[in-house]
Amino acid sequence: MKKASVLFCALLFIVSCGDESTGPQTDTNTVPDESAVTDDTVTDEAVVDEDAATGESDLPDESDLSDDAVDPSDQTIIPDDTTDGLLSDEETDGKVPDDTDPDCQPGAYPEVCGDWAQQMIFTATAKVAGFDAATAEIRTLFRMTQRQQGGHILVDSKICHIVIENKTALNPIKILMPQSFADALIMLHKEADIELDGTYYQAPYWELRSIKQSILPADPGTYELPTEPTDPDVEDWDNDSIPGLRVNVNAGLSNGVTHIVEKSSSELWGTVKGTGETQTIDGTVHWTDKQVVLSTDNVLFKGGAQNVIKEEGPNIWRQKCIPANWTCTEVMANGDTLFPPL
Repeated sequence: MKKASVLFCALLFIVSCGDESTGPQTDTNTVPDESAVTDDTVTDEAVVDEDAATGESDLPDESDLSDDAVDPSDQTIIPDDTTDGLLSDEETDGKVPDDTDPDCQPGAYPEVCGDWAQQMIFTATAKVAGFDAATAEIRTLFRMTQRQQGGHILVDSKICHIVIENKTALNPIKILMPQSFADALIMLHKEADIELDGTYYQAPYWELRSIKQSILPADPGTYELPTEPTDPDVEDWDNDSIPGLRVNVNAGLSNGVTHIVEKSSSELWGTVKGTGETQTIDGTVHWTDKQVVLSTDNVLFKGGAQNVIKEEGPNIWRQKCIPANWTCTEVMANGDTLFPPL
């Protein structure tokens, strides 16, 4: 479920203390004879502390308080001018910023903080081992957490599952993505923006899979994929002792295992709909994908699977809120309920 908005309370403590006590004044000091005092002699008169004699606290007499003095008996807290910096309801469109939750500060914008499941559906033309898979549908399932500052959203996104389905009935090509592929993929840190009316946009985000992330340029889209498994940029993300990510291919009578590196991008447009637990976000996606086969046990698959977006096919994405304690396991188990087949 989405994070609940945090309520604010302000407590003003007013503490007043102290009273005045009086008692008889006893002068026990011996006054010297005036004849014993010369011009050069200074005598002090001892001051009897009335309160010390009565056990009461030592408070100054009101007559001793000047206009600038502070009466210690008055400890009432008076707000200072720092409250002038707070935003008024008019300035925040009626919403008070939630200073206790820096991850959820929507202000006047639609609130989209919290935990989500997301599905992307890509339609592509693909070619594997010389065979044309005229139409392939790629369905990717994500588990996401969104943080928000006004109209800006920071997204931590983990790919949970990938399915590639051949939609051409007579074509034998099947590309099988083992769960180890999705499990090996790293957390993605995306950014998006929404408008006051709920319009959503995510600029192109690039993924370089099984590639050392520390060597990527400022614009990852300009990076060229390595072609050899011995290239120092290549990493073994699925930990099967072979550089690259494992993908299984079934092409009729020809089966094989490939290890690939991959470069893909996604750009999203959409709309925020509703509020609370039933809130959804959905729209269209433009994506790109390129793969390089680093090694294979079947020479027919050396060319890899080259995917090209098919503009007329469904290229969409959709999001739904999920409980905060859900992991990829729960997202995958509830995938068909969250995102019924189109």
